[in-house]
Amino acid sequence: MKYNGNKKNRGFTLVETVIAMGIITIMITAFLAAFGPAAQGIRKSISAKEANRLASTLESELSILRVDEAAPTGDFSTAFEKAYEWIEGSGSNTKENMVLLYQYRGDPNSIRADGTPEPFTGTDGVAGVDYIVQTVVRRFDDTDELTAELAPRVVEGRVFFVRMTQLIFDNGELVLAGEDGAAGGAGRIVDPNAPDEDTNFENYPDAVIAFQAQFYALESSLYQYAAG
Repeated sequence: MKYNGNKKNRGFTLVETVIAMGIITIMITAFLAAFGPAAQGIRKSISAKEANRLASTLESELSILRVDEAAPTGDFSTAFEKAYEWIEGSGSNTKENMVLLYQYRGDPNSIRADGTPEPFTGTDGVAGVDYIVQTVVRRFDDTDELTAELAPRVVEGRVFFVRMTQLIFDNGELVLAGEDGAAGGAGRIVDPNAPDEDTNFENYPDAVIAFQAQFYALESSLYQYAAG
């Protein structure tokens, strides 16, 4: 018998399949070579943008004195005193002095005394209408705020633990503050004019402190993890 099969129904041969796979591999390799550096550049720009946001938020927080922080009801007489003690405390192992930086969903229609919005706890909502994403810096002794803001569906993105060290001028350049002018560890802070004396904060009502900050992302953004 003679087979009269229809050539239109013939499948690909093994050789044709291997050639096609080779062509696709070459095309993918060429694509990655052309667009890989661009994608890497985008990731770097996003990281740089986030780093700038973190630094700007921290710098802004250390330059202001909120209503609930000001004496006589609060702990600080000036923003300089606040910055001094926050920087110094960030290098200790005391949990109450830990400095955290993060974002949370805030209710724009309910503002606290310190100027930050109450957490938005709704399951639904439109950003910019029902809630805003608020960036804040808090110490761990702000227990009530942390508990409410580092809650599921309230906290946004990663939570960063911050360690800071003062920068002082030495031979015309900024260096980390330390013992006898040598670079010190996190939290080291001194009065360059009187390194062996206690700082009188009343002498620095409008002063600022140059500092270096290191940000460490916590593995979990929830309060239970940070508290542990």
